[in-house]
Amino acid sequence: MRPSTGLSANVPADGPGCARLGPMRKNLIKKGDEHLRYEIREIVEIANEIVAMGVPMIWENIGDPVAKGERLPVWMKHVVEEAVRDDRTYAYSPTKGDLTARRFVLDYFSNDHLCTEEEIIFFNGLGDAINKIFSNLSTSARVIGPNPTYPSHATAEAMHFGGDHITYPLMLDQNGRIDLATLEATVKGNEDIVGILVINPNNPLGVVHSREDLVEVVRIARENSCFLLFDEIYQHLVFDPSKIVRLSEIIGDVPGISMKGVSKEIPWPGSRCGWIEIYNINADENFRGYIHTIFVSKMLEVCSTTLPQVVFPKIVTHPEFQAFLATRLDKYRRRAATALAIFDGCAVLKPIVPDGVFYLTVVIDTVTFPNTVDLAARNDDVRNYLDKLEGDPTLRTDKRFAYELMGAEGVCVVPLSGFSSPVDGFRMTLLEEDEALFEETCRRIRRGAQAYFRA
Repeated sequence: MRPSTGLSANVPADGPGCARLGPMRKNLIKKGDEHLRYEIREIVEIANEIVAMGVPMIWENIGDPVAKGERLPVWMKHVVEEAVRDDRTYAYSPTKGDLTARRFVLDYFSNDHLCTEEEIIFFNGLGDAINKIFSNLSTSARVIGPNPTYPSHATAEAMHFGGDHITYPLMLDQNGRIDLATLEATVKGNEDIVGILVINPNNPLGVVHSREDLVEVVRIARENSCFLLFDEIYQHLVFDPSKIVRLSEIIGDVPGISMKGVSKEIPWPGSRCGWIEIYNINADENFRGYIHTIFVSKMLEVCSTTLPQVVFPKIVTHPEFQAFLATRLDKYRRRAATALAIFDGCAVLKPIVPDGVFYLTVVIDTVTFPNTVDLAARNDDVRNYLDKLEGDPTLRTDKRFAYELMGAEGVCVVPLSGFSSPVDGFRMTLLEEDEALFEETCRRIRRGAQAYFRA
C-alpha cells in the first residue's frame, strides 16, 4: 500500500489540461518593506559564509553577554529554579504584566507622580514594544529619532510610515552630543512629527546625554506638542551612575514613554522581557487614546511570558546582585580602556569614548583616507566571495571594510551605516571574557584598518 502524501485525491496532477499556478492576484508586499533590515544579525549570514570557507571568526557583532562567555552566577540560577517550581509561572499573566512585577517597576524604576502600575505594560522584549509603539501610530504621524540609532527603532518607524525614517544628528565630533539646533528646526518644520525618540544611554555609541541637553529636548517637545519616547534599557550600565538622567526626572507635564527591560543588566537576553512606563497619560486625550490602542494590540496576544516577569524582582533585590553588576561594569570599563589604548595613534580610527554600556563605536576617517586597497583574504574562495559582495557600486565604505576585515582578520563587526549613520565606522562589543583574545581582536582591527585605508 502506498503511503499517504497528505494531499487530497481530488487534487489534479500537473499535466496537460491542468491550470498552472499563476502570480498572486494582489501584491503581498507592504509598502515600506524595503526598509526591513537588521544589520546586526544580517552580517552574520555573510560571516557564516566566510567561516564555511575555512576562516575562524571572532564575533563582535551582537550584544549578548552570555553568547560571549559571561557566566550567570549560581545564586541567579537558583532564583529561576525556585520560580520554575511555582505553578503560576506556567500560567498566563495579566495582559499588562504580572502585578507584583509592575508594582516593583513603579517602586524601583519609575515615578508614581507620573504613572501608576496601570500605566506599566510588559512586552516580549523591547523589540515587541517598539513594534507596538510604531505600528499603532496613525500612518502620517512621525517619530524623529537619532542617527546613529538602534536599527529596530529606525526599521519600525520606516515600516510604519512606508518610507525612510526621519532623524536628527548626534554630533560624532563632539562624542555623540545631540544636535539640538537641527532637532528643533526639523520638528518645527514638519508638522507630521508627533514624537521625539532619545536612546539614553545610547546604542551604538555608549554615550550618556547630559541633563542640559535632555532638558532642551523636553522643551522642544513641549513647545511643539510632541510626546517623548526614551529608550532607557541601559540605564544601569553606566560607568558613573551620577551622569545618568532619566526621563522621569525631567519630563514635567509632557506625555511620554520610557522603555526598559531585563535583558542587559541581569543579563538574560533570551528572556525577551521588557516594559514601557507611560508618563502623564491624562495630559492629552489623543495621547491617552493612542496608548489604549497599544494596550489593545497587546491584549490580542493575551500576555507576555510570565516566568521572567516573576523572576525579575527577585533577582534585582537579591543581596548579591549589586556586586554582580559592579563586577560586570568594571570589566566593560577595562575593555573600553584597552581598546582605546590599542586604537590610539591609528589616524584612520576615531573612537567615541563610551560612558557605559558594553559597546565601542569607532568612526572611520574616510575624508583624510579616501583610498582603499583590498586586504589579503585567507584563501581564494574568500577573495572571490568578497569580490562578488563588493561589486555593488552603492555599497558603503564601512561595509566594504567590515567584509574585508572578516576575510582577512577573522573579526566580525557591525558597520556604522547599519545604524542609520551618514558617517562611516563600526561598532564592536566590550563583552569578550578572555582579556588576551580581546586585545588580539583590537590589534587585528587596527592592523586591518591601517592596511585597508593605507593609514
